[in-house]
Amino acid sequence: MFTPTPNDFIAVLPEIVLTISAGLILLVEAFLPRWHRTPCFMALLALGGAAWCRLTMPLPGTVWNGMLEVGPLAAYVDIYILAASFLTVLIAGPFLRRTQSERGEFYALLLLAIVGAMTMACSVDALPMFLGLELLSLPLYALNAFLRKSHISVEAGLKYFIVGAFASAFVVYGIALLYGSTATTNLLEMGRAIATSGSLTPITAIGIAMLVGGLGFKLALFPFHGWAPDVYQGAPTPITAFLSVVPKGAALIVLYRFVDASDLLRVSDRWLLAAGIIAVGSQFIGNIVAIAQRDIKRMLAYSGIAHMGYVMVAIIVSGDEGGSAILVYLAAYTLMNMGAFAAVSRLSEREDETHSIDAMAGQGWSRPVIALALTVCLFSLAGIPPLVGFTGKFVVFRAAVNGGFIWLAVLGVINSLISAFYYLRVVYVLYMQPLPSRAPAFPASFITTATAAVAALAVLVAGLFPAPLLQAAEEAVKNLVR
Repeated sequence: MFTPTPNDFIAVLPEIVLTISAGLILLVEAFLPRWHRTPCFMALLALGGAAWCRLTMPLPGTVWNGMLEVGPLAAYVDIYILAASFLTVLIAGPFLRRTQSERGEFYALLLLAIVGAMTMACSVDALPMFLGLELLSLPLYALNAFLRKSHISVEAGLKYFIVGAFASAFVVYGIALLYGSTATTNLLEMGRAIATSGSLTPITAIGIAMLVGGLGFKLALFPFHGWAPDVYQGAPTPITAFLSVVPKGAALIVLYRFVDASDLLRVSDRWLLAAGIIAVGSQFIGNIVAIAQRDIKRMLAYSGIAHMGYVMVAIIVSGDEGGSAILVYLAAYTLMNMGAFAAVSRLSEREDETHSIDAMAGQGWSRPVIALALTVCLFSLAGIPPLVGFTGKFVVFRAAVNGGFIWLAVLGVINSLISAFYYLRVVYVLYMQPLPSRAPAFPASFITTATAAVAALAVLVAGLFPAPLLQAAEEAVKNLVR
């Protein structure tokens, strides 16, 4: 019988801190209703404490009877998740007060979703991975529908619930088929068994397809992307920001661990064809359909589909170079998206209406700080140097070229050029269009503006000085347990 050791508990101390904090927030909400603003500060403190634990505590490697691997890769992803979540809470505080929906359960649910994402990121066994997936998904169903008086928010929650249920079913059935063909639930051992066999049996192929498909739903990859625009548009903007980066990062790490261990490029030629279609299809569908969008949250949803297509190229390459490219891109995408959504939250008059791009006309001059922050983040999303978005795309395309997939790199560059059109269109509206006859009553929020400004500054600094980010990503992948 397995008995946990002190190392096992030290390895998951950040998750323990977040879980206890979520419980305390619920108690404060229930018994101290006058302290209605305390949960926000408690959530920020919990996230800071979890990050401190991960940065200062030892990384014991494989723990919990081989089910979790807490090493440099898990630490990198945990810090990425916690940083994105910290920015989410900063945006959420003013947003919830403005919409008169500030309740402690928002922060409790968010912390539990973070625990699920961190569990997925360090899982090397299918059982804790699936538990993490469900712990991540269940709170998000409620958080997407948190604005209960808004029909579009409730609709977003329902749509995400239906799609999430299908995704979970795909994942668990794929795991069952892979277990039947490899006789193990350990993802790395599954991969080694597939790599050793040198070919895919029908059961194994179907299992891989269902696992990739289920994770593809979470990543909003083509052809599993249909839910993203409606959910992004209807969900509360801070949750849209969280949804755009944290679940995707966790799912990408799971997918990378499995593909890297399986050596699918060598085992099956069809993997390259299928994954290539997913990557290129995501890029073209995301970028072309984004051009037609007039709601900025829907535009960013299609943008996210395209960006996950770029990261899928690094998944195809896999290995150390592909893995480090994934980590660099995740960090870059987090900064860009969090800054963009913070600006959208600041430049949104009402949450029960569309977030029209035209409503931002002339705001470049009347609200210069938030407009400049949004501009920097959009330029970075387009991959314009010297911003960190260019660094992220460069390392992905370099990995593709070095891996012999020049066609993927060329198509990625073409798609980056297409994307520049709809990103620059928003900048044009901000600075070149006149103010509307009725100036929109955008809310004043110093914290949201500061969050967007800090994210934009980080985008610039990380782009000008990318060496620490590149080195951290390379070290995280170099020590990966395979």
